This record gives sequence, C-alpha cells and structure tokens, in this order.
Amino acid sequence: MAKALLGLLAAVALTIAGARFAFIESTETGAGPVNEPWAQNRMEYVAWNGAQWSAWIHGDAFELRPVDDSNWHRHANPSIAFIDWEGETWQAKIEGDEFLLAHRGDWSTHAETATAIRYRDWMGRNQLRTVAQLRRGEVL
Repeated sequence: MAKALLGLLAAVALTIAGARFAFIESTETGAGPVNEPWAQNRMEYVAWNGAQWSAWIHGDAFELRPVDDSNWHRHANPSIAFIDWEGETWQAKIEGDEFLLAHRGDWSTHAETATAIRYRDWMGRNQLRTVAQLRRGEVL
C-alpha cells in the first residue's frame, strides 16, 4: 500500500513538473515581445538620442516622462520618436485606434499605419504596444 501511494505521489509530482516545464518553454519569447500585463498601459522606450522615456496616451497626445529629468521634463506631445526592433528610427502619431508611422520622422514621404508600435525598451528588448493598451484605461 505504501509503495502504491508513493508511486502515485511521484507520478503527480512528475506531471506537475512536466506541465510547468512545458508552460515555461512554450511561453518563452526570447527577444520577442514580452507579455507584461501590469505594464502594458505605458511604454518604456529609447528615443533617437538614446534618452530613456516612459509614454502613454491621454486624449489625442502622448504623455511623456523622461528618466533623466535634469535635461527634460514631463510633457505632452502629438508624436514620439523611437527605435524599432531592427534599430531603425521612427516617429509615431496617434490616428484613431492606430498609429501613423514615419520612417526617420520624414512625414513628406510615405507614412504607414500600424495597429501597434514595435519598439526597443530600456533593456534593449523588443516590445509591442497598441493604442488601446497605452490609453491607461480611459473611457472611449
């Protein structure tokens, strides 16, 4: 009886350990977007000049807060300048529920719409945010 109970306990423990391992392996994204639901109402990004900023959307503008507040201050702006997953510089504006993007901030050439901004965060990881995520729970 004791051997059967011990065998059953070992089987349950192995099943739990296997399920945990499978979950971790299947959800690991490496350098891809990381699901951080507690932090998705803002983006912590690197600007073109290498400065670190936090941004979210309030109304039709980005609310921007610098990490280095000795040179910059918190303010609103209709656009943000960020570095994408490939290290390219982009500028984004809010266009309803999407973003209007200009490569290198050149609005005179082709601008494209996107449902999400693909950017590098402060740690150099690839992140993804939508307008809905960045609105900070505003009632639309």
